[in-house]
Amino acid sequence: MGPEGRCEGRRRVGAHLFIAALLASAGGGAAMLAGAQAVQAQARQQVSFNLPAGPLPAALAAFGRQAGLQVTYRPEIASGKRSPGLSGALPPDMALGRLLQGSGLAYRFTGARTVAIVDPAAPGDVGAVADGSTLLGAINVTAGGGNPVERPYETPGATAYISEENIERFRGSNPADMFQGTPGVMSGEARNAGSAIDVNIRGMQGMGRVEVTVDGAENAVTVYQGYQGISNRTFVDPDLLAGIDITKGSDVASNGIAGTVAMRTLDAGDIVKEGNRFGVRLKGGFGTNTRSPKDGAVSGYDWPSGQPDAPTPSPDGMNRPSFLTPTSGSGSVVGAYKGDRIDLLAAYAYRKRGNYYAGEEGPGAEPVNIGPREYCTAWGNCSQVEDYYVNGGLTNYRPGEEVLNTQLETESWLGKATVRFGDGHSLKLGYTGFRSEAGDRLASRLTSGSSQATQQPQTAGTRLDTGTLHYNWQPDDNDLIALKANLWFTHLELRNPKRTGFTLPEPGDFRPGSDSDLWGGEIANTSRLSTGFGAVDVDYGISYRGEDTRPSPGTKEAETWLDLRDGIRHEVAGFAKMAWQARDWLTVEAGLRYAHVWSKDRNDPYLERNYTYDSSFNDGGFSPSVGVTVEPVDWAQLYVRYSNVMRAPSIIESVSAFTMNVNENLRPERSSNWEIGANLIGDGLIAAGDRGMVKLGYFNWVVDNYIAREWYTYPNGSMGMRIFNIDSASFSGLELSGRYEIGGFAAELAANYYLDVEFCRTADSCESKSLYADYATNQVPPEYSVDLTLSQRFFGDALTVGGRVSHIGPRAVGHGDVTGQGMSQFITKIDWKPYTLFDVFAEYRFNENFTASARIENLMDKYYVDPLSLVNQPGPGRTFYASLTASF
Repeated sequence: MGPEGRCEGRRRVGAHLFIAALLASAGGGAAMLAGAQAVQAQARQQVSFNLPAGPLPAALAAFGRQAGLQVTYRPEIASGKRSPGLSGALPPDMALGRLLQGSGLAYRFTGARTVAIVDPAAPGDVGAVADGSTLLGAINVTAGGGNPVERPYETPGATAYISEENIERFRGSNPADMFQGTPGVMSGEARNAGSAIDVNIRGMQGMGRVEVTVDGAENAVTVYQGYQGISNRTFVDPDLLAGIDITKGSDVASNGIAGTVAMRTLDAGDIVKEGNRFGVRLKGGFGTNTRSPKDGAVSGYDWPSGQPDAPTPSPDGMNRPSFLTPTSGSGSVVGAYKGDRIDLLAAYAYRKRGNYYAGEEGPGAEPVNIGPREYCTAWGNCSQVEDYYVNGGLTNYRPGEEVLNTQLETESWLGKATVRFGDGHSLKLGYTGFRSEAGDRLASRLTSGSSQATQQPQTAGTRLDTGTLHYNWQPDDNDLIALKANLWFTHLELRNPKRTGFTLPEPGDFRPGSDSDLWGGEIANTSRLSTGFGAVDVDYGISYRGEDTRPSPGTKEAETWLDLRDGIRHEVAGFAKMAWQARDWLTVEAGLRYAHVWSKDRNDPYLERNYTYDSSFNDGGFSPSVGVTVEPVDWAQLYVRYSNVMRAPSIIESVSAFTMNVNENLRPERSSNWEIGANLIGDGLIAAGDRGMVKLGYFNWVVDNYIAREWYTYPNGSMGMRIFNIDSASFSGLELSGRYEIGGFAAELAANYYLDVEFCRTADSCESKSLYADYATNQVPPEYSVDLTLSQRFFGDALTVGGRVSHIGPRAVGHGDVTGQGMSQFITKIDWKPYTLFDVFAEYRFNENFTASARIENLMDKYYVDPLSLVNQPGPGRTFYASLTASF
């Protein structure tokens, strides 16, 4: 059970609390005595511990997990200290005393399930409150996981964590920017998706390959992008996020074949300060480098069609505001209550910005005369011309030009209520509402260096409502029960400007789109067993997911030729996995998942079509996994993992749509995944009090029956796109994460390198190139990337300054040959050139209530194109952001 399931203030239901409740009506002193007895009873219960010697923070995290306690302490009092470790059955208080032996620290139980670690020599560390418990300042909280920033370095597997602090420091202009600096993880369609993300893990994305959730619920939708493919969008507001947990690769408890991205929104504990009941957070800020859109504006140069004449520059878009002129704004308010049994939270966030401007340093649009040369018209008439112009830049946007259709306006609501019933029972209700209006551009109409963008009068609208219900049960003194249950429902409406025709729709015109309902639930339990052969943890559970997508009312009549998908899909699964600690240095893991999928195509076009519809899919299979973790010394953890995972076709791959025939012979993908890695953690590496962590991993994925797209001629002579299986696709590479901290200084390094990305149309035709017509054309990641983040605290930690440098390498592999692969080109490869970005930030805490922050993104004003894009346009240039946060 995670920290959220062991919230501070939980009280044990039993004889002590019942007696305490009776005595409380007669006198407060008697109630305090009964509460103290409950704490003492908890402290004296026997628990089986296996805690190796090592860094004290890691030992305290492990202690919290094994004892089922929440441990709080100021991070600086444990930094650089070590624990002698222990093994055997002991009361938690005695075990904790041994762990702290020689550290100079003490402990105090502040509740039946909470304990505080304190430094008696530090007068400011501990303060008494009325009930005799402990009031702490800035703290680390561990309850089975420790500091979440350090958790990936303690986890034997390919994991990563993005903290709320990093989300705020490097938020970027779009949610996709949150993932920058996470090895092997990016988001596609960074600048043409509004407030949506399309997560790519190690070269795989879309179609459910990556499971993306917000508070355990999904809200994914697929957007038609013409012949350029599709966008797979999940909507999220970073202003209300508290952290992101990422697992790269499969897990039998998840349906993501390539990984899982679990985003957590704010809870009451993130807002209410230690020792308080109520909390309020107000935040407001502004940004620069944007301008309100002008309908009908055009970009770059008008390249003459059918003749080699010189291009004409657009009169629009070159009026960039000054660097510090506020042109966008955002604000949020969060209120929360945290009681002994009830937590409440309500939040609202608003953000608005116009079109951003590209950077001025780099390969922007530039007409280059390469004549004289022969020029041939489309009709085959050729002649010699003196002047022949081509675009010497990456896109048809000039350096420093306004990038059209990138405006964004969002509103978000968040509500939560948590009730703790005692004896480990808790129930949490949640609601998330999201509305957005964002610039929209059909990707297939902006793919070349001569395509000229036009500002659309209409935006793309999103309306999202999600409800969640979480139930947790972890009774005291019962290692067999740590139960979690989750139910969720999402309704998502997406409205786009009309895709049919080339006449721009006017504001107020009908917007076609799709309506989707997604729902699901899961029940899982963890049982911890103590045997004569070592401790065994067993996780097991079942899950269900449903999805129903259909054209919105009026869409079929408006888009007469564009059939959107109309279908339903169900998936049910069960899993079990075991971790056996055979020795204090050896853990063996094994798991098994079974999933079964049903989908039904309901598309019944009212016009005659030359493709099949009204088909269905019904298939299932097992997915096994095994792993071994070895800890030869207390500072090193080595692991190897293997899994063989099935992914059934998504609803997008199994129902018909425009130019997309259903392939009734489609088979599920099956991925064989190897993970080999090491975690290293050490203290006192260079100087006393420092701490360093390194995570190094190698992965090798081979996906048999990889689901791709091709241009196909049917037996009746008709032609069109269809989903089909190629023989396989493979992805392999190296990933590195590192963190070093001493005093107020911290450095983080993230890097990855792809050894190979390969697609095999048949077993005998494998190439390190993507396939023409396949969606993966623009899902191939950079060959390498490196991110270095530095920060330093000053003036008693009141001021923090820092920055990040990010380098993105070239595309990992090339693009296929039409003739050699027998496929037509219907997706244009959006290429980019290697680039380096610099971001800087500063934060100043005036007091415990007010904090100001400022940051500059793309400090050097670099002109660049994001990887994994479907639209050929540059990213944002140099932008200044400032905000003020008030917390009470």
